[in-house]
Amino acid sequence: MVVKSETVLDYIDEIKVTGDVYREPANEYWALIYLRQGLDYLFHQMQRCEEAVRKKVNPDGKYKIALIGNAPGLEDVPKGLLTCLFHWYAVSACQYVRTVGAIAYRQDANRPLPSKYVEQVIPAVLAFRDKVAAHFAWSSKHTADNDAERLASIIPPLTFTNDVFEVGSLMITKKSENKISGSEKNQPWGISNIHVQLGKRYWPKI
Repeated sequence: MVVKSETVLDYIDEIKVTGDVYREPANEYWALIYLRQGLDYLFHQMQRCEEAVRKKVNPDGKYKIALIGNAPGLEDVPKGLLTCLFHWYAVSACQYVRTVGAIAYRQDANRPLPSKYVEQVIPAVLAFRDKVAAHFAWSSKHTADNDAERLASIIPPLTFTNDVFEVGSLMITKKSENKISGSEKNQPWGISNIHVQLGKRYWPKI
């Protein structure tokens, strides 16, 4: 009796493929390897910055804190760099998740389409990717974006909330030509929190 080895790609939705697919040097599985390495790197860079701020503003971990802009404790934070970390993470995370979804869909057409799978797994990250990281909603007149979302896409998005940096915490309301729009589709998320969630789904044994 020959027992075929399996590689688990998603432990929650039980997406599996036959064989040790990571041994091949150039395929869609190799793409998952380098995307994972990049996501890990961005996660650890963010953790270092968050730890430095925590030591300043909440060293004992006793308080729930929300800071923005140049609030005390954030003066020396490289906000532009951290904002770009979110851009890079969002694009790479969506690439990773979509690739897993595409592999699953090619094996079983009853699985969600890759785009729907991303929406199910990381909806807040996907919204940020679509409206900010891939391109600013402000720079286009895409009918899916309203005036508030266009404005929100170019406003510095960082907040330090409950000891982690987040984007999407600022809700924008804009009135133009007697029409009111809001940016509520942009939901708050932090690299530190999302990376832990992805780890439970994709890399629980690493």
